Amino acid sequence: MVKRNEMEKEFKLKWFDIVLTEYDSLRNESANALQHQQSIINYGLTAIGVLIAFGANLWAKDHIVESLFIFFIPFLCNLIILIWNGEVRRMSRAGQYIKLIEDKINRQISKEANIPELALEWETYLRRPKKTTSILKSENWLQRIINSITSFFSFLFKDNEERNNKIKSNYIAIIIMFGVLSILSIFLGFGNNYSIFFKNSSLTGVELFHSWVLEEFKLITVYVICFVIDIFCFIYHYRYFNRVKK
Repeated sequence: MVKRNEMEKEFKLKWFDIVLTEYDSLRNESANALQHQQSIINYGLTAIGVLIAFGANLWAKDHIVESLFIFFIPFLCNLIILIWNGEVRRMSRAGQYIKLIEDKINRQISKEANIPELALEWETYLRRPKKTTSILKSENWLQRIINSITSFFSFLFKDNEERNNKIKSNYIAIIIMFGVLSILSIFLGFGNNYSIFFKNSSLTGVELFHSWVLEEFKLITVYVICFVIDIFCFIYHYRYFNRVKK
C-alpha cells in the first residue's frame, strides 16, 4: 500500500513536470509570435519608406511611379498585414491552450492541496470580462477615437459570436495604419499621372481636368478598380483579425 502511494505521488510529480514543460513551451511560442509581429511591422514600414522615397525622386517624371504607388506599395501593405495576422493567430492559439493548461493545473492543485487561490491565471485574467466603467477610465483619447470609429463602422465588421475579451486598440490601429498607407499610396499614383499630364498640357483649370479624365479614362478606371479591391482587402484583414479568439 505504501509502495502504491509512493508510485501515485511520483506519477503526479511527473504529470506536473510534463504539463509545466508544455506550458513553458507554449509561453515561448507566444513570445516568439509577438516578437515576429514586431519584426514584420518594422521591416514592412522600412520597405514602404524606401519605396516612397524612390517614388518621390521620380515624381512627375516617369509612369513607373504610378505602378509603384498603385500596385507595389498596396500589395506590400496587404502582404504585411496578412503575415502579421498569421502571427497574431499563432499567438492566440497558444494563449487559448495555455488557458486550458492553467485551468487543468489549478483544478489539480485545488484538489490535492486544497488551496483556494489560483496558481496560474495570466491567460485566464486576460480573458476575464471587464467592466465598462473601468475600460472607459483606462482608455486614452486615441483609444477612444479608434473605438468610436470601429463602433461607427461595426455594421461592416459585425460578428455573431459573443466575446468576453476586448479587442486591443493598438492591434486595430496597426491594421488602420497600413490600410491608410495603402489608400494614400493609390492617391499618390493618381497624383503622379495627373502631374505628368499637367506638364505636357497647355490647358488649365476645369478644362485640364476634363481633358485628363477623357484621355486617361482607361487607366483611371483600372486605378479605381485597384482602389476598391484594396479597400475590400483591408476589410477582410479586419474581419479575419476580429474572428481570432484573443
